[in-house]
Amino acid sequence: MRKHSPISRARWHSSQKQILERWKEKDLHHEQEKEKRAHLHLLQKYAENIPQDGAVLEIGCGPICLSQSLQLENKTFLDPLLDDFRRMYPGELPDGEYLTSIAEQIPKANSSYDLITCLNILSYSLNPELVINEMERLLRPGGRVILAMNIHSPLESRLQYWTTRYISMLHWGTQPNYYSLAGIRKTLARHFTITEEIITRGQFTWLPFFRRKEGLFVCTHLADKTKPI
Repeated sequence: MRKHSPISRARWHSSQKQILERWKEKDLHHEQEKEKRAHLHLLQKYAENIPQDGAVLEIGCGPICLSQSLQLENKTFLDPLLDDFRRMYPGELPDGEYLTSIAEQIPKANSSYDLITCLNILSYSLNPELVINEMERLLRPGGRVILAMNIHSPLESRLQYWTTRYISMLHWGTQPNYYSLAGIRKTLARHFTITEEIITRGQFTWLPFFRRKEGLFVCTHLADKTKPI
């Protein structure tokens, strides 16, 4: 499978604007608890062996900032909408370093983080391939990437890919990038070894070939593939 092509900046800005509008209608504490139930146990599992002075990067943290619950001293929260979220929820976001930045070009040195999380963000990025490049660059040897995202059927992924790029007026929702399970596996395999994969039950739809699932992947550097998980 060829690399996922970037979307237009106009398409991405439209998506970001819609995401921000949706957050205005949500209850932050409810969303935080829901995210903790879904993913916190896995973050804690892989943070256990990291020294307390280790570093975690949360890509697309939103206002939830899930990694604030980890017992690590050095936390970096990255989201292009962070300034908006801090105004929207004054005093609610945790202590840590904030990067109001896209994830395609992160102003940090190579091998800066022991743990990198990217939870349901890759599908909303401007260029998913560059985001994965940055995660590979920033991950320390022996570190882990935890990535979660919606998984779509091959048919829906391909239809969405072509409409987004060539008939964009038919597809202007919040999610600009769609991946099938085979597609995200092949994409990650160019950069990482997948050491753990969890696929949840699909969301019900009337059309079975449009059924969606959540995929969660734990990855290490390719050089670490011979080391015990």
